[in-house]
Amino acid sequence: MTGDEAFKAATEIAKTTGKAIDASEKASRYLADIFGEAINALAGAVADTAIGFKIRNRASVAIKTERHLQALGLDRSFLKIEERAAVPLIEALSVESDDGLQDIWASYIANAADPQNSTIGVTAVITNAISKLEPEDKEVLDQLFEIDLAEPRQESIKLKPSDFNMTEEALNFSLARFVALGLFSCDNSGSVGFAAADSHKMPCNVEIYTSIGWFRALPLLLMFKQSIMRG
Repeated sequence: MTGDEAFKAATEIAKTTGKAIDASEKASRYLADIFGEAINALAGAVADTAIGFKIRNRASVAIKTERHLQALGLDRSFLKIEERAAVPLIEALSVESDDGLQDIWASYIANAADPQNSTIGVTAVITNAISKLEPEDKEVLDQLFEIDLAEPRQESIKLKPSDFNMTEEALNFSLARFVALGLFSCDNSGSVGFAAADSHKMPCNVEIYTSIGWFRALPLLLMFKQSIMRG
């Protein structure tokens, strides 16, 4: 697909968003510039009864991404997402209507474009993790990301349900999802099962104890934070 063809396809996408989102030429060109070939894989789904819902979500994330780029002092020329990464990315964010999770997608895309974050890109593991989050998970992550996860610590930071602004039941569901995504491990046998030398320090040294067990942060949580947090 040529640049002009991608632009035309993106224009049709933007037009179908109706009053919910401003279907401007700027937004159309933005979508075409970001996704190029990948937009063709989804632009032809006019028979899909959920197409309007999906397109509104894509356009909303596109607009938010541009705001994140501006905050980073970048423009869309920095966005280089290859098709193998862009197609699953578009498919995942297309079904996300929650404002908070859309903002995570936008920050993730913008950070991947930032040349100062040369080790961060659009990867399958992070794309999959974001796509599996529920809206309430963002509140847990926001609180966890206030911690400097990169700092090596000898003693772990120990948290409990009362440290979070939610019920313990809701926290357990979020932590269970995080375990499934590889962000945390869980030991509900009554012991953490971790031993190291007294002088040993490590990043991501955070534990959360709830009624169903100990949850220990894993390195992927730090990588996740670095991928979606600005600056």
